[in-house]
Amino acid sequence: MTQPAVESQTGSGPSDLELLGRRAPVLRFDARELFFPTSVDAYVGAASLHVGGSEFLAEGEVSLSDLGNDLGTASDLRFISDADRRNVVKDDLKRLARNLLTPRLGRVGLFGRILDALFMLTSLIRPMTPRRTAIASALKAERLGLHSKHVVYGRVVRDREWLVLHYAYFYVMNDWRSGYRGLNDHEADWEQAWIYCDPESLQPEWVVASSHDHDGQNLRRHWTDPELLTVGTRPVLFPGAGSHALYFRPGDYVTRLEVPALRWLLRIQAWSRRALRIRDEATERGLGPALGAPFVDSATGDGTEVSEWKVAQLDEASPWFGEFRGLWGLDTGDPAGGERGPSGPKFTRSGEVRVAWADPVGFAGLHGTPPPSAAKSRVNLEKLELAVDDLDIQIQRLGNLLPLAQQTGNPDEMQEESERLTELLRQRSELLDLKRRIVGGQTRVALRPRAHLTQPATPLPPPRDSGFILAGWAAASIPLLLLAVAAVVVFDRLEFAGLALIIVAVAAVAEQLARRHFQAVLRLLALYTFLVLFFVFVVGGVLVVSRYALGGLIGVGGVVLFVANLGELRAVQHYRSRAAEQQP
Repeated sequence: MTQPAVESQTGSGPSDLELLGRRAPVLRFDARELFFPTSVDAYVGAASLHVGGSEFLAEGEVSLSDLGNDLGTASDLRFISDADRRNVVKDDLKRLARNLLTPRLGRVGLFGRILDALFMLTSLIRPMTPRRTAIASALKAERLGLHSKHVVYGRVVRDREWLVLHYAYFYVMNDWRSGYRGLNDHEADWEQAWIYCDPESLQPEWVVASSHDHDGQNLRRHWTDPELLTVGTRPVLFPGAGSHALYFRPGDYVTRLEVPALRWLLRIQAWSRRALRIRDEATERGLGPALGAPFVDSATGDGTEVSEWKVAQLDEASPWFGEFRGLWGLDTGDPAGGERGPSGPKFTRSGEVRVAWADPVGFAGLHGTPPPSAAKSRVNLEKLELAVDDLDIQIQRLGNLLPLAQQTGNPDEMQEESERLTELLRQRSELLDLKRRIVGGQTRVALRPRAHLTQPATPLPPPRDSGFILAGWAAASIPLLLLAVAAVVVFDRLEFAGLALIIVAVAAVAEQLARRHFQAVLRLLALYTFLVLFFVFVVGGVLVVSRYALGGLIGVGGVVLFVANLGELRAVQHYRSRAAEQQP
């Protein structure tokens, strides 16, 4: 192996590989998981390489040394061919098919179900990963023995004051959509984890686990946080079934495909909450604020546990990692991006170096948060006095500007300057409190391991006995709304819309009562008032333009959506029946 690009440990301390192996996280998978972290070597050797949409190297001709910078971003590896998909037989489908145990639509509210319907209907026209790709990938990985030994790639980064252990896991396939009713499928998958250690003691302080496209401090847990489970010297993480997103606790998690163009609805929702004084339960549980199609990520941890790893260093000098800016799986061209193959741990799909690679400390929101050994040397009276003097200068400057802002008569500027002055005074008070503690001999600052968390991922509560009834209603509610709209458009009768809205409103109120979300009833009434006005003034105006074509299209969409939702419910019931038959 060529010399790794990561900085090497000097002196008599442990080597980088020893450090990585000592702290390598334990992964606990869902019992239905088909894919596990493996080596990239055999995968690449069994894939074909395409550049600009044309085959560049056929299957069996590709090696890691062929993946270089000159290929550009318009290149992708393809593990499964059309012949592989055709060779999947019915017995393979029965043996390897997986279905989510809990109906996801029964776990989310009306807004989420509306956007889920829109997302599902768009999937009928978007480029998607071809059917049977997941099963063909599982069979090929089984035939090649890719899961006989679990591999984790890693590097040691000495960035500023931290020693960072960076881990990367490679999977043959992400089958979240086809296997678990999730958001997407794509060939290949990269997931990552980071452990931030004190460089003097080598003791871990923070753990960061990648979760979809999220970043920042909400991905971080302190080593002493009770939410973080450990086994000896190693943290325990729970990969989502099919998606392989990493979580700190077992359970079902709701993730959403956010729709930026509809963020104005969030503002309306927040205004109605404040006006009606309704508590936002989703935000309190770390599920908001967000607006998007909801998907359940099942990270139960009831299956295979991987604790024995072959650790391989991420080597920037090797072409496959340091230079390959293409995709590791089939590029479907999906404009939403979810069904395209992933890029690697170093580069984004556009070929830029990832923030998580170039600045792992900033990625975790740890700039300005030194490890304990550095914090002790930072806390001294001289630095504190300089900081207080600097604040005094800023406070005096703002105190001189505020009277001028009042004379200009600009209320926004006055408010901004006043808030800034208040913040500076607060900081000065805290620094003076710290100075008094140091003078009194207290040099260690109290640690608050969860103070940085604003919206941490939180498992869903277990479904109640009425969960399947709610799921049935969730499957029918949005198709019913679409059929009502279609009836209004085709028959030019607003009475259909009014009757349907009354039925849906009554059922939705009953749904919230079944969930014991009593305060949400007020929000529902406000929402349906808005919908009535919307249908009267907006849909009524559309009736004069091609109402039969438009109504037929909406009606077909409702029927397709209802059939798809019924398929999900049947799959759930089938899985439960099979599970019951296997009970002793």
